[in-house]
Amino acid sequence: MNYSKSQKLKEPPKETCTLIVKEGIGEAQVTTIGSFENEFEIDNENYSLTWHVVPADKLKFEAVIGSDLLEQASISFTKEGVKFNKYENHEQHMQISAENLQEELDRHHVENRQIKKELETLIQDYKPEKTAATDVTLRIILKDEEPVCQPPRRLAFTERQEVNK
Repeated sequence: MNYSKSQKLKEPPKETCTLIVKEGIGEAQVTTIGSFENEFEIDNENYSLTWHVVPADKLKFEAVIGSDLLEQASISFTKEGVKFNKYENHEQHMQISAENLQEELDRHHVENRQIKKELETLIQDYKPEKTAATDVTLRIILKDEEPVCQPPRRLAFTERQEVNK
């Protein structure tokens, strides 16, 4: 946040005097004047951020938001404007759940027990082995009759002899 914007807040912040060198766009280095913690509301949701104050001439914008806010909410850009969606529960946001789902096939219409058993065995033992077949054929046309080869590399002498047989 630039200094002039920080002074316009309802309650001007009590800045800490810790000087931090920040790297910005184009790797330009800017030394902060200070920083402060502030709670604010966007789209009826409360957020808390640490704002780093920089000289007004070093930042064209009033404020720049970064990864601190993105840890609390996702940002969507639409025709209507910018929408902030706060994460409901930060711990649940990164959880991944996986289940081993097996579709149960309806085999009630098969009355013969022998056929039903064979059908179950076929389904359990089935392993998909998809092979793609195309009508495309390729042909390599050489410019001369010289064989295309390359001597084996990084092989031991005995292995090289085996390759050259």
